[in-house]
Amino acid sequence: MSPGILRLGDARFLSRPGQRDFKYFLHTQVADISNDDNVDRMVDLCFSRRPLPGLGGALWRFDGIKAIDNPELKQAVAAGIKSSDRSLGAVVRVLLEEITRFSGYDRACVKFPVDVRHIPELIAWFPNCRIVHITRDPRALAMSKSNDPSGTAIKVAEHPRLAWLIKKMAVLLTIIQYRLSARLHLQFKGLKNYRLFRYEDLLAEPEKVLRQLCEFIQVDFRKEMLEPQKGQHEHQLSSLTGERQKAFDPRAGVRWRTVISRIDYWFISCLTGRSMKKFGYDPKTHPIFEKAKESHLLPRRQALS
Repeated sequence: MSPGILRLGDARFLSRPGQRDFKYFLHTQVADISNDDNVDRMVDLCFSRRPLPGLGGALWRFDGIKAIDNPELKQAVAAGIKSSDRSLGAVVRVLLEEITRFSGYDRACVKFPVDVRHIPELIAWFPNCRIVHITRDPRALAMSKSNDPSGTAIKVAEHPRLAWLIKKMAVLLTIIQYRLSARLHLQFKGLKNYRLFRYEDLLAEPEKVLRQLCEFIQVDFRKEMLEPQKGQHEHQLSSLTGERQKAFDPRAGVRWRTVISRIDYWFISCLTGRSMKKFGYDPKTHPIFEKAKESHLLPRRQALS
């Protein structure tokens, strides 16, 4: 919602192991981009809006980006890549910078995958970038992952007899990823390009956190940022309610506690307790849980941390 910043979706330039990403697209659809003709072909395919293997990220739909229909944009991207070293980083940089420039913006905000192991590559590609690492309560992440309509739910529908196992594997994977992210956070937190933001902090104190965010990414804070429901951007459906969460609602930070079982609560808490501390997160003292207790947002037995 900051003027001058173009919001772009996940392009899968970098991805998790086994996922078809942009490198997979280059390997299977383009091959050697040291050849100028292949560069032209790659650019045509990138802007074709076709569901090609490796171009499955949200960016490639180009929703709301009118500049994509400008033939001069493709020419500029192709020329920029041809004059670069043609590495993956150079291709990514040229694509993003030209889309941003032709759209009339100064900067771009790009959603990259949740795997924070890619941070060194991002800094190498964009030395002056600002990396906003967003995390939240691991119990919430696990409940979201195990109820994900675009992932876990599809697998359960395909293999209903394995539903319990599939959901538990989703929980276990979330725990592993959370612990890894916490370790990497300690490794990267000293970098000037990197800053951690906790989802629960945002919901409990929106203005305070948004001011910190604006200071970090070097933009002016605007009061309208406190009303994201008025912004022109996509809002992801909640995996627990099926509704779009638009405004800053503290209930969104505690709703997972109405669906988690006691066993999962204990299991996840035990295996992620130290990682929560590494993130500077303490659910026993966090204000969002106090607000939930005071407003009776949760059943009494689930209001206990």
